[in-house]
Amino acid sequence: MADAWKFTETFDASRLARLNAVETFADVVKAIQTTLEVIGGWVCPATELGPPDCWRPVVAMTVAPSAFDAFFNSPVGYRGQFLLSPEAGQAANSVLLRTLAPALTKAVIIDCGTNHLSVESIHHAFLANSAKIWPDESELDFTQATNDLDIGRWRASGGTINAPTGAALWAPEGNTLLVIGAFIDPFGNEVVARRKILRRFELHASGFT
Repeated sequence: MADAWKFTETFDASRLARLNAVETFADVVKAIQTTLEVIGGWVCPATELGPPDCWRPVVAMTVAPSAFDAFFNSPVGYRGQFLLSPEAGQAANSVLLRTLAPALTKAVIIDCGTNHLSVESIHHAFLANSAKIWPDESELDFTQATNDLDIGRWRASGGTINAPTGAALWAPEGNTLLVIGAFIDPFGNEVVARRKILRRFELHASGFT
């Protein structure tokens, strides 16, 4: 049986009501899609991969604080899907990125052109299995992390898998998200760093990556 998404007894009651009112992940996708504003797009070279000349596109965007909260902290949100199972989380990730891919591709082309990645490669990078969306961690103050979630699996993990102390059980507020595409080689192949292959299982186990 899947672990239940539970908030601690001290969690803010009005915010709790708002998060519990989010009914489906489709509602989360719609909230992000209708409130997003692109900050900028860029491409990054691979530094940890064997094949040379691999690049990935990245887009930073803001969304309404309520959309951010629904995405990251609601029971049916992004992390909530990974709590259900690695497969449910990966499917939710794909649904959201497929919805956003046209806007993401456009942003990268406008800001970076196609010197390193073709239009097709940029688009495919956002649809690849290793593409992901996540809060911009540079905007989060992990020293202020609070104990907001009471999820047995994540508490038992101790946040030891690629997670700052306390991050897994924190429900941070914010409005900035990063969409990080897959690394693409000169032949159009997706290339994945070894330590990222098991991301969906790590999120399921620890709640943060």
